Amino acid sequence: MKTFIRLLLILPFLAIAQESLYTTELSYGSHEKQKIDFYEGSSDKVLVWIHGGGWLFGDKRSERWIKRFQNHFVEHKNINVYMMSYRTGEDTAPNAVNDVICAYKKIVDDAALRNLSINDIVVAGASAGGHLALMVGFSDNYKHENSCDIPRMPKAVINLFGITDIEKNWIFLDDNKFFSASNYVKTWLPEGVDLKEISKNLSPINLISLNSPRVLTIHGTKDSWVPYDQAILLDRKLKDRHELLTIENGGHYSFSDDQDRIIRLKISEFLENNYND
Repeated sequence: MKTFIRLLLILPFLAIAQESLYTTELSYGSHEKQKIDFYEGSSDKVLVWIHGGGWLFGDKRSERWIKRFQNHFVEHKNINVYMMSYRTGEDTAPNAVNDVICAYKKIVDDAALRNLSINDIVVAGASAGGHLALMVGFSDNYKHENSCDIPRMPKAVINLFGITDIEKNWIFLDDNKFFSASNYVKTWLPEGVDLKEISKNLSPINLISLNSPRVLTIHGTKDSWVPYDQAILLDRKLKDRHELLTIENGGHYSFSDDQDRIIRLKISEFLENNYND
């Protein structure tokens, strides 16, 4: 497992498509992964994108995550986009959570300096990035000495099949994966931690409050890495502040062309409603 992860970490990173090169790289800490890319749009609206990779690998300029973002966020050129990196790797929890919250604080400050609308910020992410987007959205209830206080919460969150309950996802992977090394949740958490206790602190489902933003969740019913039940848990807890787009027989980023079109339309509709209401 460790060799596999190291190989993934050294894969070459690719900048966003040439017609949309990043204009600024921001730092929010001293670590090489504590960086943000800013892509200027044609409006004053702001969208934050958080890549996935099981909290173990990935980068803001990884080709796979940029392509996935562009595939589903078809109007991204009209929006000011911030893409963040964060610390990844085995036994590193909760670094990723602390990082994205501090990165978001930096983004709010930077957006204000650019005269962008800090009242219209939507945070989005997929897989582990979906989990982290939710943690940013619910961060008013997250307490950790190495985290940051956010002066203004996001307007909304777009969660593409993100983990909502750490403990339940751990159990699902243990029960359904042939190789124990496939349990990326277990790999991310430090050895010897109390699973129930850390799940209380790192599961978005446990941090929801009356002030939590609206959320759009997109999840396939055949997802073998983040089970569809994770979306149902969030839907039941958030109630009327949650929209759930269920993709029948959809996997973990395994969608048909027709399903991709449905996802694009739903995301565009959600962004329009939350940017303009």
